[in-house]
Amino acid sequence: MKVITLDDLQRGFSYLASNPTYLLRSAVNAARLRLGIPLDGVKWLLGKAARGKLPPDLRLEAVPPGLRISATANVMGAAMFASALLTVEQVVLGVDSLRVSLRVRELTIKPPPESPISSMLMMMDLSKPGDLLGFMPMKPPMIISAHGDLFVLDLLKLPKLANNPLARRIIAAMSEVLSVKELATEGDLLVLGLGTSPLGFMAAIGHLRE
Repeated sequence: MKVITLDDLQRGFSYLASNPTYLLRSAVNAARLRLGIPLDGVKWLLGKAARGKLPPDLRLEAVPPGLRISATANVMGAAMFASALLTVEQVVLGVDSLRVSLRVRELTIKPPPESPISSMLMMMDLSKPGDLLGFMPMKPPMIISAHGDLFVLDLLKLPKLANNPLARRIIAAMSEVLSVKELATEGDLLVLGLGTSPLGFMAAIGHLRE
């Protein structure tokens, strides 16, 4: 499968044509070690990572500093619409971890009318989605903790990363020289702000050589 198609390039040029200030904003952000990606670009990247299997109605909406995500997914054979506002509070790169702390607010779940899960949802407090994990027989390994609306995830426990030695070495190397200061929305961009620690350069090289 092609990574970038002609249609992708055309859409990229179309975005630049309709947003002439994007390149200027990118230059200003780059000088401050901030990377801004248009939300349409984020959706495109997600589609490539998911090999085109994203829900057709997936929508990403900036609600600075958070990101509202909504889509319809198939759950136990039923089409269920869900929407939530995600706000990243902290990202910590480690030698053997990639932890993300985020708030999940304004969670809305709309199951089909008269479905068995509909009556079950009526008894749940969706304002505290983290507490609902206590009712699950098995918690996904990437979820380190969940309480109220706060979730702490370790992305290195995702199977594709956990079983990829090269990816783990790269993340370990990055943890020696980079820190994530922010991951938030700003206008129509998802902004990643970085800090640097040149003193960790030799340690980073050591990880890559392993």
